[in-house]
Amino acid sequence: MLNLFINDYKSLVTTQEQIRKGFLQVALEKNMVSDPFIRNAYAFKSMVSNTRSVDDLLNIDKIKPFLVAASGISEKSLAHLTDNDKDYIINEFIENKIKPSSYPYVDNIIYHYLLAKGDSIGGLIRNRIGSLGQEKLIRHFLSCLSVRGIQYKWKKRKSSIWKTTPVNDLGIEKDLKEIYWKINNNDRILTFNRNIKIVNKNVDICLVNSNPDNFENGKILLDISKILMIGELKSGIDPAGADEHWKTANTSLERVRNSFKRHNIDIKTSFIAAAIENSMAKEIYEQLKEDKLNFAANLNNDDQMTEYCNWILDFME
Repeated sequence: MLNLFINDYKSLVTTQEQIRKGFLQVALEKNMVSDPFIRNAYAFKSMVSNTRSVDDLLNIDKIKPFLVAASGISEKSLAHLTDNDKDYIINEFIENKIKPSSYPYVDNIIYHYLLAKGDSIGGLIRNRIGSLGQEKLIRHFLSCLSVRGIQYKWKKRKSSIWKTTPVNDLGIEKDLKEIYWKINNNDRILTFNRNIKIVNKNVDICLVNSNPDNFENGKILLDISKILMIGELKSGIDPAGADEHWKTANTSLERVRNSFKRHNIDIKTSFIAAAIENSMAKEIYEQLKEDKLNFAANLNNDDQMTEYCNWILDFME
């Protein structure tokens, strides 16, 4: 099925302006994610401002966690280390890395800390980019519900409590895991990042024929007859990785279709992405025309996303 706002494959392609805005948003998110680590460094610098040499730091117990982090020890490994182990690591770090350097010792330790935390920051950024796409989709979906006056229930991550439609839904997309609504006597739940046993993998988007009572925190997903649609969502804006993301998503969706077909179920599939290049746009468009892929949209195109959300709302078996 073709999205009403997709006239040809070019309609799917992410524009240069959309890419620019996407990179700007990522940069702002990086600043937000890295800010706590930078503030940690400022706090450390303030707390050791009265020291005269690097050896003085060894006598300040309160800064030892920071020194351990600066030495490159990961958070996961800390549970396996004794206090003596940590003291040994700190001493080795200072003797072999800080003292031989010509840089001021406080600044040098801070540089090592921020370098050591680089992987953590990178991982947080990657997770955040994925979350941004999901939050954007949810925000579009909530807007369509609001415009149509459809009441809904929603559930937070790691919660079993279904909440009713809030008076002000500002910000709930950041913590929403499932959303339920009823339309034309059909019960529907849209859930995110769920493991589907039949395909043995997590899927980004899953539409289920269920109400909150029967959903049982996702157990109903074991009954594949209740799964109506599975979608892939790729939030990265970098054009360099767009084709690879599509190949990965396309392979996953094909595996989904084949898995359900073995049970004589014609599962519907969809694809949403922030970065869509010409070559992949052509493939997506062809699949839409053949009805192999049932729906698609560019995450940056408000019209296409609104149409996608309304397709989900009006979904008929």
